[in-house]
Order: sequence, then C-alpha cells, then structure tokens
Amino acid sequence: MPKFVSESVSEVAAPAAKQEKKQESKQEGKQKGEEERKQAEGRQPERKQPLPESPAKPSSPKPAPQPAAKQAGQPTPQRPTQPITQPTAAQERSSAKPVAERQSRPPMSSHQVAKPPEAAQKYQPYGPPQGTRQLPTTTRPLREGTLARPYPPRGGGGGPSRPPREGQRRGPPFDQAQRPGGSSRPPFRPSGPNGDRGGPRSYESRPYESRSPGSRPPGSRSYDSRPPGPRGPGGPPGARSFGPPRPGSGRPPVRPGGPAGRFAGSAPKEGTPRRAGETKVKVGEDRAKQKLREVQAPKALRRQDGRDDVRARHGYVEDKEEGAWRARKRKAFREHVVQEVQRPSKIKVRLPISIKDLAQEMKLKASELIGKLFIQGMILTLNSELDDATTVQVLGTEFGCDVVIDTAEEDRVAISHQSVKQEIQADESSELSLRPPVVAFMGHVDHGKTSLIDAIRKSNRAAKEVGAITQHIGAFSCQTEHGNITILDTPGHEAFSLMRERGAGVTDIVVLVIAGDEGIQEQTLEAMRQAREAQSTIVVAITKSDKPAFNAENVYRQLAEHELLPEVWGGQTVAVHCSAVTGEGVTTLLEMLALQAEVLELKASPAKRARGTVIESEMQQGLGATATVLVQNGTLKEGDSLVCGAEWARVKSMRDENGKKVLSTGPGVCVRIVGLSGLPEAGDEFIVVKNEKEAKEIAEVRREGKRRQVFQTKKRASMESFKEGAVAAPKKEFALILRADVQGSLEALAKALEKIQSNKVSLNIIAKEVGQISESDIQLAATSGAAILGFHTSVEAHAETMIKALGVKIYLSEIIYHAVDEVRLRMLDLLEKLPKEEERGKAEVRVTFKASQLGVIAGCQVIEGSIVRNMHIRVRRGSEVVWTGAIASLKRVKDDVREVQKGVECGILLQGYNDVQVGDILEAFEIVYIAQEL
Repeated sequence: MPKFVSESVSEVAAPAAKQEKKQESKQEGKQKGEEERKQAEGRQPERKQPLPESPAKPSSPKPAPQPAAKQAGQPTPQRPTQPITQPTAAQERSSAKPVAERQSRPPMSSHQVAKPPEAAQKYQPYGPPQGTRQLPTTTRPLREGTLARPYPPRGGGGGPSRPPREGQRRGPPFDQAQRPGGSSRPPFRPSGPNGDRGGPRSYESRPYESRSPGSRPPGSRSYDSRPPGPRGPGGPPGARSFGPPRPGSGRPPVRPGGPAGRFAGSAPKEGTPRRAGETKVKVGEDRAKQKLREVQAPKALRRQDGRDDVRARHGYVEDKEEGAWRARKRKAFREHVVQEVQRPSKIKVRLPISIKDLAQEMKLKASELIGKLFIQGMILTLNSELDDATTVQVLGTEFGCDVVIDTAEEDRVAISHQSVKQEIQADESSELSLRPPVVAFMGHVDHGKTSLIDAIRKSNRAAKEVGAITQHIGAFSCQTEHGNITILDTPGHEAFSLMRERGAGVTDIVVLVIAGDEGIQEQTLEAMRQAREAQSTIVVAITKSDKPAFNAENVYRQLAEHELLPEVWGGQTVAVHCSAVTGEGVTTLLEMLALQAEVLELKASPAKRARGTVIESEMQQGLGATATVLVQNGTLKEGDSLVCGAEWARVKSMRDENGKKVLSTGPGVCVRIVGLSGLPEAGDEFIVVKNEKEAKEIAEVRREGKRRQVFQTKKRASMESFKEGAVAAPKKEFALILRADVQGSLEALAKALEKIQSNKVSLNIIAKEVGQISESDIQLAATSGAAILGFHTSVEAHAETMIKALGVKIYLSEIIYHAVDEVRLRMLDLLEKLPKEEERGKAEVRVTFKASQLGVIAGCQVIEGSIVRNMHIRVRRGSEVVWTGAIASLKRVKDDVREVQKGVECGILLQGYNDVQVGDILEAFEIVYIAQEL
C-alpha cells in the first residue's frame, strides 16, 4: 500500500486520543530498550573459548587473523549438553497458531538464554529452547522505507520458507546425507572480520573455535557455553546475544522467536507503510478477539488470503480493469424539505382542457377532481377533456379557486364568432349592395331537376349523367333577362341526403321540383323538411306538364296536406307549371325567382374580406386539391390566403363553371379555386386571413382539435357490451376501401353503405379517399384482406400489374345504388350456405340376401316417392334411426338402374352397413344448400 494511503487510513481508523496513547507507549518502550542495550554493551561477558573466526572471502588479499587457541593447536572445547524437554500442550497450541499471529508477536531482545549443547549440535532454529525464561523485549527501529516481515527459518525449521529477494537466486537444495549428523539444517557460517559472510555455503564439519573477548567487533553475535540465565554483569555464562546486522551483509536484523520457537514480526517504525491486508495488533490484545474480527469481516472487504483489506474498510474501491484502488463515490446527503403548497385562488385556462392539466393549474391531485366529478355522475379519466365552461367553473368553486376561461386563443382560431348573415346585418347600409340570389333545385329522383336547369341555361347536362340521374352537386351562374342567378343542382337519390342538406343551408330560394304525373315522393318530403330548417323561401315547380298523366290538382292537394298551400288555392306558395321538353313555364319560373329575390332584398358588402362555404371538393390530376366555393360576403381575389375548415390555401387560380379564369369574384357567385393544402370537407366555411403564416397556424390548431375530438368520441366498452359479445355468435367481417371522385359523393356512398344492417356480417370501411385507386390502396387491401370499391373513378395505369400479382379484388361502379348492391352481394358471399334435407322416397325391406363378396343386400319395395342412386339413405327401425349413409348399388332384377319408382321392387346395397333387417324402412333424402340472408 502506498504511504499516503496508509497515513490516511490510520488517521481515519483511530481516534486522536488513541493515537496519542500509542505514541506515548512507543516512546516509553524505546527509552527502556535503549537503556537495556547500553547496559548490555557496557558489560563484557566472560567466554571460556572464543568462537571460530569465519573464513575470509576469496576476493580478500589478506588472510583472516587466527585465534591464539587455534594456532597453539589446542583442542576445541564443546558446549555443555543439556537434555531437551518435551513441549507442553499449551506450547504446541501456540506453535500451531497462524502465521499472521506469529508475525504479530513482540520482538525479542538480544538478551536471550543460550541453548543447551545438545540443541546446538542439532542446529535448532533461532530462539530460546522450550521451557526457558524470556527477558523483557526491546524493539529495534527499522530503516526508512523498509517493511517489517518475518525472518524465515532455515531448512528444517518450523516456519514457512521465504521466497528469494528480487535479483537473488536460490542455491541448490541441501542433501540430508551431506549434513553432519543427519541434521535438518546447515551448520552456522560465522561472518568474517569485516562483517561479511564467509563466501559460499560450506557444509563441512569443523571444530568449534573460541575467540578472545576482544577479538570480535562490537555488536556482532557471539555464542558461548554459558548456562541459560539473565545476561548482564555477573550473569551465568553461555548466554547468547544478537547484535545489529553486519554492514554490507544485506541481511535484515535477526528477530528471535518466542517461547515456542516461532518468529514474530517486529512492530514497524512510525510512519512506515504496512503491507496490504496486515493487521496491527497490540502486544497485550486478546488473540481470540482479533480472530473473531477477521472472521466477521464482510466478504467484499476480504482479500484472497482470507484477511480483510484495510483500503476497502476505509472507503476505497478496487478497479479490476485498471488494477488500482479508487475512492468510493459518496452519495450526497439530500435533505428532505417539506414545502407547503400554495394553491392559487384564481387561474385562467383555455377550453378544452384535460383533467390532468386542470389539476396542475389548480395545484391539486387529478384524483381529487375525478372523485368530485364522479360524485356528480360524470365518469371521466385522467386524459378526459372538459369543454364546458360551466363544469370547469363549478369544479373550481368546489376547491375554492376562481376559474376564468381564456377565450383569446379560441377567438383567434375561430377568426369570427359571427355568421355571414350576422356580419352583413352589422354592416352599414351604405356599404351593402345587391347580390344575385342563390337558388337550389331539390326534389325526388327522376322528377326533371337537371332537365329544367338545362332549359334555363340552354345546356345539355342531363345527357352526361350516368344512369340518367344526378349524383353530384353542381353550381352554375346564369344570366337571364331578369338578372343573374346562381343555381345549385342537387341529386335526388336517397343516398345524397347530405348534399341536399348542404344545398338548402347555403341557398336563398329553394325550387321544389315535383313531377305532375307522380306527385310528392319520399325525397320530396325530405327536401321540404330541409328547406324549412334552413328557413329558405320555397317555390314549387310542377314539371312534366307535357305528359298525358299530368295532374296538377293532385299535387296541389298533397302540398296543402304538408302545409304548403298554393296561390291557386288561396295560399302563399308559388306553384308554376313547367316542361323542360317544350319550355313551358320556364320564363314564368325565372320571373317568380326574381320577384322573390327582390322581396328578400339580398345584399352583401363587396369591400369586406371574402367569406363563404365549400360546395364540393375533389382531386384533379395536374392541379391537386380543388374546391368549388360559394362566396357569400366580400370579394375573393387571386393570391388571397384563407382558412377552410382544418385546411388552408393560398389561391393560385380561380375558374368558373365553364373553365374560364377569374381574377376576382363578388358575393353570390360560385368559383373553383386551386392551391389548397388538402381536401376540405363539403360544407366547411372558409374565411380570408391577412397572410399565409397565420392561415397555416390556425389550420394546424383546428386539425389538432379535430383529432382530439375524434379520440374523445370513441365508443367506450361497457359491461353490457361485453355480455352481448359473449352471448352473440361471432360475426364475419367484410373489409372495404372506398375511392370516389369528389368529397360529397364519397360521403354519400359511405352513408349508404353504413345503412346495410346485418347480424351475421359486419362492414368495416378501413379507408376512404378521393381520387384514383393508387398503389398504396392496393398494398393496404392486400395486407388487410380488403376489397376496393371505386365510385366514379378509375385505377392508375401503373397499378394494374400489382393488382394481378397480389390478387386484390376491385369493384368499379358509376351508379351509387349499383355500388350498394355490389357490396351487399359480397357480404352475402361470406356467409356459408345452410344445408337442408328434402325427402324423396321410402322403401320397405322385405327380404335380405348375403353375398360373400358384397355383404348384405336388402330386397325392398318402394312404398313412397322414388329412390335415386346418388341419394342419401336413412335406416329407420321402428321410431329410431339406426344408420345414415349413401347407396352403394341399386339394381332391378339383375340390371343396375339409376332410379326406382313407387311400387317397384329393387335390391339396395348400403355402403358400409350390413346390419339391415327385414321390416326396416329406408328413407331416401337429398341435401339442398340454401343461401343465408343478411
């Protein structure tokens, strides 16, 4: 571990008071050890015989000085022997302690008792023999930068072996046979006179040579044969001492072991970093407590050797990728501050607003608003929107908040809250001028509406109608002797009810066309109702006056029954006899229309911005989205920007009904405009704004509101609907894609198809668009398994190949009721035909014959009807039917026959049945499949 990590860990781990106490104890121990060491150095021990001098190094030029005893040839005295005592149980337990505990023992001082001669000859590990007394210890300071580690014993010792130092190689293993006396460790190699080792290791046995007291350098180790006892002046001879390491030897100081012969690590010097994972243990600390702490350490803080890592315990995390320790990121303490919510007493919101947004404005929980609404009987959800100002204001009052409805955005999107008539009435009379009347021809189908318009316009529009019926709404401007008029031609088929309703809503005068030979019909009554709802003036035109079956009195009576009393009968309703073939009554009808327009005093303000209604919209090739609009007030010019429902436009060009370009048009005139962003819906109101940017913004807001409204109006599933779905049989579904030429026809076709009611097949219109059938429609139909219905439209030329490849069914129709009938037939095709059994004849079994190869043959006589070979047979025995199947063979005498009539005998072989008995009745029946109804 680095030094700065060790210092930071020690500062964090120990309190300040504990650190001071440690320092004081260390200083006292050092002072005591210094005093003992000085006393030991001042005393010169008496030795009977000096130790042999270590051999000189090979590189030394001078031989080492020899002791006087060796030169004289005196024999080397031996150390006194002493019997080795057996270790006790406590000593064995202490010797079996872990290495970590042995290293943590206090170091021995140099004052130790010498070993007996027997132990010295066997070369026991360094340390006092067992059973000897140990003097007080002293701690020798370490060199700066060194680490305290145990001194490994030599071979045969009790401790673990130490790996070689960096740059040092281990010598060859010792041979037990070469060692003197079979010893487990090599002999002691004394150092030379200069403190160095005596060259390479030598295992030759040599006699022990003593030295004179002053022949060894001070501080070196000495061995003598003094008996064990305390060292000092007058102490027993034979004690051994351990001095400081020889200079240049490169060997750490000797650390003698304890009573059990184990070596304990000395305490490191203050400030010296310890090894990673080492545990600092006090001298007098209980070993069991230390071991318990090591066992209870978390697994995440333990090293591989089982000991806990001090770095992890002090907030460091090991980065395994980089192999380094980093400080653990500490989470910042978040103080929980309770703030009191200040609820507003007055807010300003825009409608529509969701419950979630309203709760945020009022600083409340949405559940509180939902609960309050639930009490009032309104079941709403979090995203439900409130568009009623009264409901929002009452809800705010319940919670003590005054809710003000902000209408600024609503006013900007609506542009104007006044209708066209209200806007005209608000203008001054000096700004108003007369405008041409808008006249709508309405009535039942095939009563002559288009033919009458052709007689007025001197055109032949009826000849171009498919099926001789009008299926589109038309807008024309006519110049007559009595002034200009704008004519709207509405279809008379029942499917075009919405077209007639739009025509009646924008018109000033309604011409109710009634055929004199047929009288008032269903669509005539509908036109009456729509004209009254629009508060339009009604003029009756009784057509087909040139036919023999013409009966005007019958028409007058029917009009009177419906509160339209004609002027002939003293009423106020104008009724004119007309004929489109002969032209009878056409001029009179125009005079009546001009008179009614004069009475109504139809005026508008040409100086105002243009405003009107969309009559029809369609997609034209090369032009894109186009719309036929009726200008009701103001003047529409080329280049104006307008908002039309949820779409916007910048008018690029305007054309009349004949295709002529128009630069500007006043009120009461219909024109076709180009430059729309999309197809507006028929009946939408348009109004001119100041620039294109504003038109885009308003259209986008309207489109978003429309989309939101569609989501809110979705039918929600209820418990009753779930029960009905569980009881009712599963329906088959006919998916359909609609394509039409104009928006009005598409809307009318969809309404007509929705009127098809069936409990067995449901019609699902997955898409409806205006224009030609494109490749995208074909791909959608192939993916969803739908069919495509085109009304007054065609298929794109490059899409024919895709139709054949994908096998999509396409139905094209030019007449609306043909299209409805086609869809009805395709829905019937989805229903499976129901089987029905029809009885054809009966035969009675009179006798049975057994054939080895065929089985049992029934000899029968036909008693009712006839028996045909391809019919099914039902075997009835008494009142029970025992078998039903087919006839395998039918014979008359020996010939195969196809049919046997009543009263004739025959032989019948049943297919797969041989248990026929005499007296059984064979009933022949035929299965007929009947088509279902919707």
